[in-house]
Amino acid sequence: MGLKPAWTLGRVAGLAVKAAVPLAVLAAAFAGFEYLKSSRPEVPQRPAVERAWTVETLAAEPTAHRPRITAYGTIVAGRQVALRALVAGEVVSVGDGLREGGLVHAGDPLVEIDSFNYRGAVVEATANLDEARAKLDEAQARLGLETTALGRAREQLEIAERDLERAQTLSQRGSMSQQALDSRRMTVLQNRGVVEAGQATLEIQTAQIKQLRAQIERLEWKLRQAERNLADVTLKAPFDAYVGTVAAEVGKLLNVNDVVAVLYDRNRFDVRFALTDSQYGRLLEEGLLDRAVEVRWYVGGAPQLYKAHIVRVAPEIAAQRGGVDVYARIEPAQGQAPLRPGAFVEILLDDRVYENVVSVPATAVYGTDRVYVIENGRLAGRTVEIVGYDDADVLVRGAIAVGDRIVVTRITEAGDGLKVNERGADAPPAPKTGASTKPSARNAQSTGSSDG
Repeated sequence: MGLKPAWTLGRVAGLAVKAAVPLAVLAAAFAGFEYLKSSRPEVPQRPAVERAWTVETLAAEPTAHRPRITAYGTIVAGRQVALRALVAGEVVSVGDGLREGGLVHAGDPLVEIDSFNYRGAVVEATANLDEARAKLDEAQARLGLETTALGRAREQLEIAERDLERAQTLSQRGSMSQQALDSRRMTVLQNRGVVEAGQATLEIQTAQIKQLRAQIERLEWKLRQAERNLADVTLKAPFDAYVGTVAAEVGKLLNVNDVVAVLYDRNRFDVRFALTDSQYGRLLEEGLLDRAVEVRWYVGGAPQLYKAHIVRVAPEIAAQRGGVDVYARIEPAQGQAPLRPGAFVEILLDDRVYENVVSVPATAVYGTDRVYVIENGRLAGRTVEIVGYDDADVLVRGAIAVGDRIVVTRITEAGDGLKVNERGADAPPAPKTGASTKPSARNAQSTGSSDG
């Protein structure tokens, strides 16, 4: 029982020694770290430098500006006709140019229909007209004969009336019998009847002549109609044209009003394009019709340029496209590439005039109403109003004075007071360190969009 306490004290002492060794190692390591820290060479500290962004600017010059509107549209035929058969019959010949995509000139024969029946109709109409004219000549001759006979009957009546007057005088004197007087009265009545019959016959002959003349007018129209039908067996091109869809070939039977071909006037083309409601409203203020338009057709190596002028506006608003369809008449110059319907083209036309505005790139505008200018090497915000657009540029008006340097470089951190360097201007001197007069490496490598 006396050995148990000694064993306990020895065990405690061993544990203490084991714990003291790691603590001694840690203390020695800490002392070494402090020694190295205190004995290291002192490195000169570079002073903190404010970052400056290198930007591009433009000088503000508020002035009147007329931007150009760029639109896109398609070529449409200014005159298009679906040529139809004017008479019925079998096609006996077709013109060389009557092929889809072909070219025809005004007056070129396109289709010829069998003319046999139509020549016969002309012969029949001519014969009927000649017969009616002969009847008219006969009626006029009878009218002349009846007129002469009526004149003689009137003379005989006058003679008989004078003879009756003498007989009445003699009868009153008792020198003539009543029977002789009645005989002379009978003669007057007979001659009067002949005159009245002649007058009636003359009126009948006159009416017959009028009927014959009306019949002749009708037959003359029939003859003209037959001659026109005979002429219409050959269908000709009404103008210089491109040929579209063709629906006639030799041997085909055509009825009246059947489509033969679709023709597009190759000397009259329009371009149809859409203006937004705002563009249409602005142009309407200065006058839209007859406004000059430049049309660019990108075909081949370089765009073909055509002059045009606005001639009409679509009767309905294109609600699904959110704009107004406008038509401009193209005026091709000699030697230019021939246009074709359906070609996709670019349209340029002058917008309205904006007074006292500055044209800046879209990158210069922050939000919808703010630009920045440089004041004493720092950004200063200006409130502006966007009044229009010119391609990629924006037309602004606001608190901008002539000569203000507007920042056009886009800066994410843009804000009032941000330090900037204007590209092309004299750069500020580089900061110096406490131990050297040479610029730091970061300052010496300042390029791109910012300097340090």
